[in-house]
Amino acid sequence: MTDPLNSLSPRLAAAYDPEMFRAQGHALVDRLADHLARCQERSLPTSYPAPEPAVERAFWAERLSDVTLEDLLQLTMERSNQLHDPRYMGHQVAVPMPSAALAGLLTDLLNNGQAIYEMGPSNAALEELLMAEIGEALGLPAGCGGILCHGGTLGNLVALLAAQRRWAPETWVDGVTAAQPVAVFVSAQAHYCIDRAVRLLGWGQAAVVQIPTDHHHRLRLDELERLAKQARLDGRHPLAVVGSACTTSTGAFDNLEELADWAAANGVWFHVDGAHGAPAAFSETHRHLVAGIGRADSIVMDFHKLCGLPALCTGVFYRDVGMSYLPFLQEAEYLWTNAAKPDWWDTGKRTLECTKRMLSTRLAAVRAEHGWSIWGDLVDQLFATAAAFAAEVEQRPGWELAMPPQANIVCFRPLDEAAGRKERLAALREAYLRHGSGYIVATSFDGEPWLRCTFMNPLTEPADFCEMLDELTQRLATPQFADK
Repeated sequence: MTDPLNSLSPRLAAAYDPEMFRAQGHALVDRLADHLARCQERSLPTSYPAPEPAVERAFWAERLSDVTLEDLLQLTMERSNQLHDPRYMGHQVAVPMPSAALAGLLTDLLNNGQAIYEMGPSNAALEELLMAEIGEALGLPAGCGGILCHGGTLGNLVALLAAQRRWAPETWVDGVTAAQPVAVFVSAQAHYCIDRAVRLLGWGQAAVVQIPTDHHHRLRLDELERLAKQARLDGRHPLAVVGSACTTSTGAFDNLEELADWAAANGVWFHVDGAHGAPAAFSETHRHLVAGIGRADSIVMDFHKLCGLPALCTGVFYRDVGMSYLPFLQEAEYLWTNAAKPDWWDTGKRTLECTKRMLSTRLAAVRAEHGWSIWGDLVDQLFATAAAFAAEVEQRPGWELAMPPQANIVCFRPLDEAAGRKERLAALREAYLRHGSGYIVATSFDGEPWLRCTFMNPLTEPADFCEMLDELTQRLATPQFADK
């Protein structure tokens, strides 16, 4: 048999050569394993730190013309944030399990899309099975299920579209102007994507009713009652109430049992944005934080946050899998012959995306290698690290907490009553990123600025966050800050 590559141009033959791929793959895995070890040894900078955007653009503009693949891989590793370093305590991004990354290599090469069954049979079947299994583990009843998509923003949009179409199916044909104006009730501390989703659905700014929170940053039920009554007086139909599990800024969990009771009593769709905190359901120690989540009509959970998967991989769960067909029933003869038939195997009927990656294979890899219980282990470890850090902040003179943490998010700052606190905190963080050992971020709520750590790496130890606090304290003593 002749070599099939012989009929191709030299460039194409090299691009598809299995032996070249074998050599490059082995070299890359060796390089990444060494990189992982160096991160865990804390021998690399945790953040790039990123220069000004124009500087980074100029760097790549100069090198793109003659960079080799080997150079590209090395430069990308060097000029990226190192999430596997235990001193990285910044954004809400998973520290991926290496086994999940290996599954990504497999699915990237196979590249089976998933609009219809014949494009990706294995991942379509896995998605149907795993979403039901994970949904029940979250507390949803038998008969639950859902769909995978790329990101919590997209997932929340799809869930609210399902709520809209259950109440007013005519909006798909006639538009939202054919229906009564709606109100979607959401915590004032909720992620901005809820507001964005409601606007994308065409209901406008006034449809988003932000509910004030208590001193623990949880949605207040009395304020929900008051503002829902006002919305009805204003001629708005209460479409959905959204519980946060948890909020992005502070990691606060709304009382989901109370919201479930209220939604049931008022005939309102109950949605839980559990993008970050829903995996608490897998922890015996922390599942009380999401008590009531199983009563939701829909739930969003990001597997690329507290579940250790690479981005993006989000689950949209429904208490009744039939609800997952609500958002997108439409004709598309070039893909399926009967758009109204709820065929689970044609996932394009249930998601905004047509082609999507083989996301369910990543989940199956975690299940095969570790089991779902590893998510409980990860939650317990990260939440305990946050609690230990909060205790350290509280006992240090000159520092304060915003609130005791419920999750793996801690907001803190130096005691400072002078004007210009926001600017000084920003300068302090910037100086730390440039000269310190780790990576932290900043946030603000109730008009107040805070430094913020999100503990995503299970290898982070007290010595790591103590070193960070020591360096920040030392920086505050320099003339740059002491004189202000």
